[in-house]
Parts: sequence; C-alpha cells; structure tokens
Amino acid sequence: MNLKNGSTVKLHVTKLRLAGWHRRGCARIVVMTLPHDDIDPDGLLEYSVVFTDRSLNHMSERFVGVMQDIISVLREAYDASAVAVVPGGGSYGMEAVARQLVTGRKTLIVRNGLFSYRWSQIIDAGRVTDDVTVLTARQTADATTAPWVPAPLDEVTATIRSQRPGVVIAPHVETAAGLQLPEEYLRGLGDAAHEVGALFVLDCVASGCSWVSMDRTGVDVLVSAPQKGWSGTPCAGYVMLSEAGRKAVESTTSTSFAMDLKKWLSIADAYVDGSTPYHATMPTDSLAHNAALMTEARDFGLDRLKDAQTELGGRVRSLLADRGFISIVADAYAAPSVVVSYTGDPDIASGAAFRRVGIQVASGVPLQCGERPDFRTFRLGLFGIDKLRDIDGTVERLRKGLDKLTPATAAADRSGTAG
Repeated sequence: MNLKNGSTVKLHVTKLRLAGWHRRGCARIVVMTLPHDDIDPDGLLEYSVVFTDRSLNHMSERFVGVMQDIISVLREAYDASAVAVVPGGGSYGMEAVARQLVTGRKTLIVRNGLFSYRWSQIIDAGRVTDDVTVLTARQTADATTAPWVPAPLDEVTATIRSQRPGVVIAPHVETAAGLQLPEEYLRGLGDAAHEVGALFVLDCVASGCSWVSMDRTGVDVLVSAPQKGWSGTPCAGYVMLSEAGRKAVESTTSTSFAMDLKKWLSIADAYVDGSTPYHATMPTDSLAHNAALMTEARDFGLDRLKDAQTELGGRVRSLLADRGFISIVADAYAAPSVVVSYTGDPDIASGAAFRRVGIQVASGVPLQCGERPDFRTFRLGLFGIDKLRDIDGTVERLRKGLDKLTPATAAADRSGTAG
C-alpha cells in the first residue's frame, strides 16, 4: 500500500514493516518490524489507548505469563496463599497494607531502625490510626559501640496480650541496623497475635534470600519488593497473604485508590485465571524483567540461595571483624543480607572512603530508637543472585577494597573509638 507522502506500509499477519523518509527529504529507508522482537515478538499490533509499541501491553499473552510466573514464585518462596502486586515499590506495598488493614485499628509496631520507623511515618502521614504502641530496639549497654537487640520477645508478647491490638507489625530484617529477627521470635509474635485475634504483618523487603515461611511463623501479611532478594528492578511492592490475610483484605475497605490492596489482589487473581483486568497502569516491562530473574532464582534453587545468603553474610561479618569493624547488633540477631558496622570515620560513614576504592556502600542512617548522639555507622548490602552464585569472588572483591582503606581509618575503628 502506497501513501501520499511516499511511505510504504506492508502488512503481515503478525508483523508491520514501515519505510520512512529522512527528515531533510532525502530518501532513506528505515525498516521497522512490529511488534518489536524485544517487547512482544509474537504479540498483537499495538493500537490500544494504554501503551505504545515500545512497551509491553498489560493485555498481552506474554504479560499474562509474566504475572503468573511472579505470583507462582512468590507463593512458593514464602508459602503464601495469595499474592498482590502493587505498582510503585516496597513502600507502596507497606502503605497499601496500612491503608487496607490498619485503618482505625489498635496497632503494635516492633521498631528496629529507620525502615521500621517508616510504618509510623505512613500511619501518621495518612492519619491511618491514632492508637499505636511502638516497642523499640535497644543497646545492651550505654556505650558507643555496644550491640543492639530487639525488644525482648517476652516484653512484646506480654504487651500484645495486655493491649490486644488488631495488627502486629515487625521487620524481619531492619535495613538501618542489619538486625534480623530469628524464626522463633517470629513464631512467638505470630502466636501472640493470633491469640488476641490480631493480624501479623512482616516486612521482608531487606531479607534478601532468607525466605520466611508464612506457614511456620504464623505471618498473615508479608511485604517484599523486587530489587533486593529477587535481584530485580524496583517497580512494585509484593504483598503475600495467608488464608487469614486474604479474608482480612477482602472484608475491609482501603482508604487509597492507587494503593487499594483489595483491588490489586483481585487483579493478581484475575491474571492467575488468564484474564487481563485494569485498575491503574502497571510497570509491565520492569515486571517482565523481574519475572525472568525470579524464574532464574527458582531454577537455581530457592533453598540453595537461602544457604548461600547465610554463608555470605557470615563470611562478610568475619571479614569486617578481622579488620576491626564492630557490628552494631548482637550476634544472635546478625542479618546475613545487611551488615551494619560502627565507624569513627566520617568518610567511612558517608561511603566516600569506599567510593575512592571502587565500592558503593550505603551511608549510615539513624535508627529512631533513642540512639546515642555519637551513633555513626556504615551499611553493606549482600543482595542478588550474582553475589550468591560467586561467594568467594564477592568476599574477595570486598577484601581488596577494605585493604585499600587508609591505615588510620582501620586503626581508629579497631580501637573502638567510633564517634
């Protein structure tokens, strides 16, 4: 078919080839095959009102498979009954949970650092509830480099039984502290919560590949995200639900439109059934990228990744200790996915010293747990399948970087003069 401007369009059953003109009028053939092979090679020609040819349509057969893969892997990893994918990121998943399940309810929060403080920030900003009890982590002694521990389990469970909250919230791994709650602690929280009829919500965004079984621990709602344990790109919050969690979501009303957890649960359910509903535009290309990585993780072995995460965390903690860096948490609560250490050097704390030797770390942040004025840290994340498939290389690359840090820095931290 010839057009008036001289362009030629050839229509095929599933492909579209266009010949265009150079902008200065000189004939230059630019051949384009549609749909693009890297987007949806066997898909339909794109004339919807939602997407262009350069991104994956949420109604495509390929994206149905993407959602089914994501949901299947998440259910397997966490022993979940159902999954909701909330566009945005981990914090969006947290807020979706708060606006669906916390609204107007008495709530107890176990706070172990800045990123479990985020629950309080979400609740306050959205005026979700004004009945909140917070139990914070604490140092074992009033000393600059004394280790931190979570609120004692007996204290937390006694508070749950006396106050009878409707929701109990805790972080599995606190990103600001590298503090992980052991499985027996989680089971204690779950048992106490269910004893008083409360839901148990667990934040696993920073857990890496230390998967938590919702069945074994009594977790009703588990929040995760793509970019840490799943090696993906940030684009959504993953919210996993037990049967009780699903019933709670289905029987409540969210105070958000875009982060309506019940709606996103129904969207995920529909994709499992092969339907393609719409609520708000989803990050289809990012989710497709993430689904491929999640499938790779499952093929490698979720248990193998969990074991590798444990090994890597232990080896990195030993490496840092050998160089005089003191972990801020007690050994019983040391996370294998995030390692946070005290430092007396502002360049270490800001990450600048590491950047000079070619390593990106994360600067220290406050815990919001009543820490001392001289609290100063730096943080290492041990996330991703590439690190876990090459533990020796991961440790060796970090060792070489640490060896390049100035002798003065190492001496200051070895002497315990942080701050």
